[in-house]
Amino acid sequence: MNATNTFVTRCGEQALERVIEPLTSYICAADQPKAVLNRVVAALFQEVARTNRLARAHVARRPSLAISK
Repeated sequence: MNATNTFVTRCGEQALERVIEPLTSYICAADQPKAVLNRVVAALFQEVARTNRLARAHVARRPSLAISK
């Protein structure tokens, strides 16, 4: 996933089901489901790491806000 969303949204259970159901079908239909599951989990972790890295870079570029008293 390369798109970034400027609004934080909560992911409901139904939204997760819409994503997970086709993924589980794909994994179960594979000739080697365990290997596919391992690749899916690895891809998920890579995406989370990439998102965190991009978020940290975005925050680092943001000028610090001065707090006035």
